[in-house]
Amino acid sequence: MTTQTTVWPEGVIARYLTVAGSSLGREDIAVDITYTSRSGWLIATCGGCGLVARTNTDGYLYDTPEEEQARIDRALPASRADAQSHAETCRAMPAPTA
Repeated sequence: MTTQTTVWPEGVIARYLTVAGSSLGREDIAVDITYTSRSGWLIATCGGCGLVARTNTDGYLYDTPEEEQARIDRALPASRADAQSHAETCRAMPAPTA
């Protein structure tokens, strides 16, 4: 059996499939974690229920790229654990678009 996977949306650094996404075979119903240096936060967004959770990386605008990556690396495990925990229980479906 061959499994087809889709490319993650741009900027997503971690993805956890929700219960609903897994049941329906829809990879878009997942919890995606993104990061932007402008905000300095890791942001987990659920494609099912719409939950948004933020993890502060305690960054500064003048951090070097190496310092920024070190901050992300320190904060990412907690963000991943929270995203996975939510995905394991979320059965919500996104609202229809049409």
